[in-house]
Amino acid sequence: MAHQFDVAIFGAGPAALAVAARLLGLGREVALVDRPASGRPWRGESFSGAIRGPLVTLSFWDGFANAGHVPGYERESAWGGDPQCESSLIHPNGPMWHVDRDRFDADLRDAVRRRAATFMSYRKLGPIARQSGRWRMVLDHENELSARYLVDATGRSRMIAKRLGARITHHDRLIGLTAEVPHDQSSLRVASLMLQATPFGWWYAAPVPRGHIVALFTDPDLASSKVRRCLQPVAANSAFTHMAGDEAWVAVGDACASHDPLCGWGVHRALSNGILAADAIDDYLRTGKPSSLDDYRRHCGKQFGEYLKGLTLHYAIERRWPNAPFWERRLNVSLKGE
Repeated sequence: MAHQFDVAIFGAGPAALAVAARLLGLGREVALVDRPASGRPWRGESFSGAIRGPLVTLSFWDGFANAGHVPGYERESAWGGDPQCESSLIHPNGPMWHVDRDRFDADLRDAVRRRAATFMSYRKLGPIARQSGRWRMVLDHENELSARYLVDATGRSRMIAKRLGARITHHDRLIGLTAEVPHDQSSLRVASLMLQATPFGWWYAAPVPRGHIVALFTDPDLASSKVRRCLQPVAANSAFTHMAGDEAWVAVGDACASHDPLCGWGVHRALSNGILAADAIDDYLRTGKPSSLDDYRRHCGKQFGEYLKGLTLHYAIERRWPNAPFWERRLNVSLKGE
């Protein structure tokens, strides 16, 4: 007999957990369906102070504030001209946060588990079909799962969206080459975020509880094989999933819209849009009307369009190397679907 839920969420990252936490608070039966990650996760990340908003809404803030993440009060950058230093001491949203992503994600999962969410692990996903108003799936050839609504929160892999035939638009091929540098207890601890443009991309460094994260962002063909062997490559490109309005599923987080890390919005939008998606799903399950879901899809499309315009303008500030392939590609933006 199939396990039955109101909503099945594929994935267990911030977007999935935001949707689950919100729906559980609304009294919905929720399953988070995830499979073991094939690669090492992104170890560090910097959030703007705006991250407090969705964390407070989801009642995650206290746990986050006490988890030992590093508050950041200064950002040093060399982009398009002379080096600049920005302070967040008087920013209305408070300081930046340089986080240990392993700890951040694990804490969110623990908080959602305490709210009685069902977590299901699998290695192979069988066919997905919608019959009589319910999605039906088989995990590992034996565990049957049934849900009224489906959420793709599988990150940049967009596993469910691709399975269901969604159109995905890719806007660039950016990758990050990352390394974690342990903190040397004998040296002065630098707590600033540092960012600098180079002829072949840009790099940044930020403190995390265990030391520093250093990352170089460039295009795959511009990174030498030696550099790629020394540093861990992770996808960092901008892409968008086009969701049809008449199907009982949505994408959230990176599965919906993945962002260039330069903007610093990825996790904030994963949480905020996860809350919006959960409210829309709950409205649909109560009323049978898709208007709230249509609003969510339009919101995501408009938000991503505005993001692309802002990103293009920010890259255009840097004009020291107009003939370098990395910058030439971003000064001559072409959008195409794949």
